Amino acid sequence: VPVWFTDAQRRAMLDASEIAGLRTLRLINDCTAIALGYGITKLDLPGPEEKPRRVAFVDVGYGDFTVSVVEFRKGELHVKSTAWDRHLGGRDFDRALTEYLAKEFKEKFKVDIKTNPKAWARTMAAAEKLKKVLSANPVAPINVESLMDDVDVRAMVKREELQDMVKPLLDRMVVVLEQALADAKLKPEDIDFIEMVGGTSRVPIVKEIVSKFFGKNLSFTLNQDEAVARGCTFSCAILSPVFRVRDFSVH
Repeated sequence: VPVWFTDAQRRAMLDASEIAGLRTLRLINDCTAIALGYGITKLDLPGPEEKPRRVAFVDVGYGDFTVSVVEFRKGELHVKSTAWDRHLGGRDFDRALTEYLAKEFKEKFKVDIKTNPKAWARTMAAAEKLKKVLSANPVAPINVESLMDDVDVRAMVKREELQDMVKPLLDRMVVVLEQALADAKLKPEDIDFIEMVGGTSRVPIVKEIVSKFFGKNLSFTLNQDEAVARGCTFSCAILSPVFRVRDFSVH
């Protein structure tokens, strides 16, 4: 579950899994699951007497943005802090791009997609594809056939233009990063590793902002799309008598 789930939402989750015929062993916060999946496979964690390894997990998803600071020692992890923005993610990038294209299409092709939900939805889908292409290329085209009123539309978008469009979103990301460190009472230089997960962490400007904030290179040792599920699986395996897994305690 997301870390900000309330008690009522967590109970609803348990009820839903029971109705679905699943036996829930425990609920785990997504950021804790990521940390567990990271720590349980690492053989070089510091011992109990040594300085812990501090890792910041930055999870940039489709709908939300979460940062957690976790300390690791052999066989255990301590989640020191978690900060989040519940409405900041890949879809906001798509929306910013769609707003820009709406203006462009209105000027060039005299169609207003804001008056037509279907045209808006198709542009949004095209914008998401465009965003992904711009993660790999500096400039990309967009073409939508008979978008509305039988008008074909096209445009070229540069990566710099996208970065300008999402500037307000990037500023909000920095706020969350600052909050996570403040809650953990740490400075950027106290963090040893920064692990990026979540689909939107592939966007170059997002990587740049996070890297600049910590003044360090980023790590991508986890599977960006499956890190949470994998951590949950480890958690279940630890609780289950059938599997033999290294014991790992979560605080």
